[in-house]
Amino acid sequence: MGLIMDLVLVISLIMTCILFIVINLKTVRRLKKNPITKDAMGFHLIWGWYAPNISLALFVSKKQMTKRKECSHGFMFADPDLMRQYTTPFEKVICKLFVILGLLSVVNLFIIGILDQMGLDIFDY
Repeated sequence: MGLIMDLVLVISLIMTCILFIVINLKTVRRLKKNPITKDAMGFHLIWGWYAPNISLALFVSKKQMTKRKECSHGFMFADPDLMRQYTTPFEKVICKLFVILGLLSVVNLFIIGILDQMGLDIFDY
């Protein structure tokens, strides 16, 4: 069981990193060139921060994103309506896959950590 969880974790982490780079090179560059979407991509803290912002705007429902935009730190999130309007269907699939694989990786890391703390030897092959 431990080997399967490790393989799932490694594969999902590698795919997440590849999708992160693809989103930054393809989607973010194209959206930055558009003057309408340039300022609607959310808060830019470090390089690559736009990729999770855009991906979450496309992944989370409109209702949730409008709630987030209305709160005091709403400037940090990308505008979901503009992101849906100015991204291609292929980019939407890539962004949603990026979020799903990222969440799968984090959940898998927590499960492995909890099982290891409980004393289950999942790392002994």
